[in-house]
Amino acid sequence: MRTYLELFRTKGVAAVIWSQLLARFAFGMSTIAFAVHLEHIFNNYTVAGLAIGATTVGQALSGPILGRALAKLGIRPVVLMGTVVAPICFLLIGFAPISEGFAIIVSLVLGLAMPPIQPAARAVYPTLVKSESQRSTLFSVDAILQEIIWILGPVLATVLIATTNTIVPIVAMAVIQLVGGTWFAFLPQVHGAPIPKSTKRMGSVLRSRMVRVMIIVNLLFVASFSALEIGTIAAVGQAEAGFVICMLSIGSVIGGLAWGHRARSPRALTYQLGIVLAGDLLIFFNATNAIWLGVCLFISGIGVALAFATIGMIISKTVKLDDTTEAYGWINSGQSIGYGAGAAVAGIVVDKLTSTTSFALATGLDFLALIVALSAIAITPAFLNSESKKEDSE
Repeated sequence: MRTYLELFRTKGVAAVIWSQLLARFAFGMSTIAFAVHLEHIFNNYTVAGLAIGATTVGQALSGPILGRALAKLGIRPVVLMGTVVAPICFLLIGFAPISEGFAIIVSLVLGLAMPPIQPAARAVYPTLVKSESQRSTLFSVDAILQEIIWILGPVLATVLIATTNTIVPIVAMAVIQLVGGTWFAFLPQVHGAPIPKSTKRMGSVLRSRMVRVMIIVNLLFVASFSALEIGTIAAVGQAEAGFVICMLSIGSVIGGLAWGHRARSPRALTYQLGIVLAGDLLIFFNATNAIWLGVCLFISGIGVALAFATIGMIISKTVKLDDTTEAYGWINSGQSIGYGAGAAVAGIVVDKLTSTTSFALATGLDFLALIVALSAIAITPAFLNSESKKEDSE
């Protein structure tokens, strides 16, 4: 714990961590809030899955562009633009989904305008701490605290739906997004962060094989989450789904706190993805039991924050600072495509087949992510050692 306490005593670290956490919190509520609200209106999960998918496709399209704009225009104007537009889209989905097409189009606009909080925060982190050991710990803390979004978000959405109606959590999301995004954008450590402008052409960072591998791993890994969420809602019902899903994040927080600050070998990511896959496979012993699902997701979660922290450090170590915002933008695009595709396909298979099929989809995606990570061990950097920064342009 001393390692974490020393980190939070560093000037600016706590403010940046907590503000970016709040700025992203609404999206931890969005899957369940949108799924339940749109299913309630249109009487199927297919529209909900397509709407969630449209949001993440929008993110995928805008992620690299907004990531590059962070360095070119500054973090504050880019983040504030999305901080205003996103709540408007939330409210339109909550109060005016007059047709299936309308809900999907507004969801697409939401994704396109979503403020690039995570790329901005991860570009700022190296300016807050100088040593590689502290930087590794900071990325681990970021991944751990990110899981608070997925612990409290689904639970809060579920509780608000159960005690009020499906519109209240959507209004709450709009307010949280506005407050969190504004706080983050106006922090002096964020607004004044010395992020150099890239002199390279848009997309040049994709020449790095390591960046391409991390994009694919993120796409597959995050796609499995949305498939798990849609399958869980269908398997155990709306009342219990939030509590079951949050077990994944509880496991992730525990795994991150226990092992997140330790040195990592080039094989670390494969070990972490292997833990996630093991938890997925256990689901099939009793795929419709809420308690058993929670236990399995907890086991899977032990590897989640560790994997995300490792991916963040891989990018930090293999990409120059002036290209990191664009690189993280592409990483987020991979996540967005994965999450959207996973949600859309899972919504269809749940309607056409069973919730267990959605769990099979999630397991297959995690297996593919593990295979891709295994294939890149030879070019994966080790952390917390004296190696110089690798430049991979294969």
